Amino acid sequence: MKRAKKIVLAVVLVVSIALLTLGLAACDKSNYVHPTRVSVYETTGTQSSLLGRKSSLTFADFKEEDYSRQTVYVSTEDTYQNFVGYGAAMTHASANLLMKADEDTRTEILNDLFSREGANFSVVRIPIGASDYVPVGNVNDKNYKPSDDFFTCDDMPAGETDEALEHFDLTHDADIIAVLKLVKAINPDVVFMASPWSAPAWMKDYTLVGGGNLNVSKFGDKIYDIYAEYLVRFVSEYKKQGIDISMLSILNEPSVGALDYPTMNLTPSEAAKITLLAGQKLRAAGYDTDILGWDFNYGSSSAGFADIYLEELYENTDAGNYSSTVALHCYDGDGYLNSSSLFGLKNGIRRAHDYGKSALITEITENAGGTDFASNLTYASRNVVVNPCAVQSDEDDNFWNGCGGALYWNFVLTSSGGPTPSAHDACFGVVSLDEINRQGETYFKYTKSSAYYAMAQVSRFMYKVNGVPCKAIKATTMYYDLNVMAFLRGDGAAIVVVCNTSETNNAPIDVVINGKVISYDMLPQSMVTFVA
Repeated sequence: MKRAKKIVLAVVLVVSIALLTLGLAACDKSNYVHPTRVSVYETTGTQSSLLGRKSSLTFADFKEEDYSRQTVYVSTEDTYQNFVGYGAAMTHASANLLMKADEDTRTEILNDLFSREGANFSVVRIPIGASDYVPVGNVNDKNYKPSDDFFTCDDMPAGETDEALEHFDLTHDADIIAVLKLVKAINPDVVFMASPWSAPAWMKDYTLVGGGNLNVSKFGDKIYDIYAEYLVRFVSEYKKQGIDISMLSILNEPSVGALDYPTMNLTPSEAAKITLLAGQKLRAAGYDTDILGWDFNYGSSSAGFADIYLEELYENTDAGNYSSTVALHCYDGDGYLNSSSLFGLKNGIRRAHDYGKSALITEITENAGGTDFASNLTYASRNVVVNPCAVQSDEDDNFWNGCGGALYWNFVLTSSGGPTPSAHDACFGVVSLDEINRQGETYFKYTKSSAYYAMAQVSRFMYKVNGVPCKAIKATTMYYDLNVMAFLRGDGAAIVVVCNTSETNNAPIDVVINGKVISYDMLPQSMVTFVA
């Protein structure tokens, strides 16, 4: 979801899950063995290298610090959070664009996104009903209204209700389901997450999908049970399509008011009631779906409401038994490194940790506020992909779990940020896809964004081995321009990701893993991944 006020960020860029249980304390010991050779992959801000394979390196003994170089220390002694992975949302707009493309182009894009040779993205977010990114109707029709393009999974004529959900259907999801089946064929380990932007209008006091609240005045507390059943029905119907929903949000951005696309207000006490009801229904139906808590920003304009929401969810009810993950967006203007003592993404991650929950970034986008590849690449590293997903620490060297991964917004949009009926500033997809008509011929052109490469520098190397998920390990440095994270893979490999965020300065780095060192000279505004 994107709206105009989100572009207060100069550049808006860029998620663990109950199935991958996170320990609060570092406890697992590894048996890491230094390999003979270390593989190196690089993406540069100049785009001279895009996930390019570089010459392999060899370890040497690290005897004393060379102060002419910038040192990164990696320890495999303890492991922290399990990783879910990286990805984006397969909105109705994204799926429609993919299904309109020719088969060769569609296959190529999906392989670039989900295959081991591509970005190996492993998390897909699915809207329950419409988000603000859906195909646009006939704008040339004099009776056209953008609101006509929005929908839910149980729409009824004005004045009618469907408490038994007899009219629930997935007609609008035909393209999404077709694409997700192709995704599963490429990456069987992909994890699916579902999020609604609004309840059906007949459930609401505002009787429109844009804005309003659940209509307690009309339905009484029964409305919470009806809405919870609506969410569980979505999980059940997707299961029939062979698509397992592992994570479920009860509402995207629950404190957003009426806008020109689907939104809804939800109070903290209502969220706790619905989480409890939906959790009970899911378990009764045999699903172990994790219900996400919050699913919005944690910044100076939202942290107060978020704290009340999380307190109600995790302290005062049994609802927290069904929610293992706090979902965080990155649109608030505090960022990660610029967070105050009270606000910002790092504090949201800490809040999840304090409640014994994991954290996941579930939405962020590149938009018209920043179009420079190099700046977007380093912003993504600093605020979304690397820093929030590294092992977290404070000035007293207390360490705790970081995020289990990160998701951007739309997987695929046009290069102008469409389609969307909503009147807001353009978001850009992880991949842009355009239909080109030239001299009577039609072909499709697509481009991978800086967000694609920022995530792929991690996600390509982050996969399960014999069912074992990747686990975060400590990576630390004293150099402000370096963003660092590291994790252990099930095959014993240590993966170290470093981003040099400096716009002008090279970074000669020494990466020290358990007392042995590899050395590399990084270019300005570049990311490097070492597979050791």
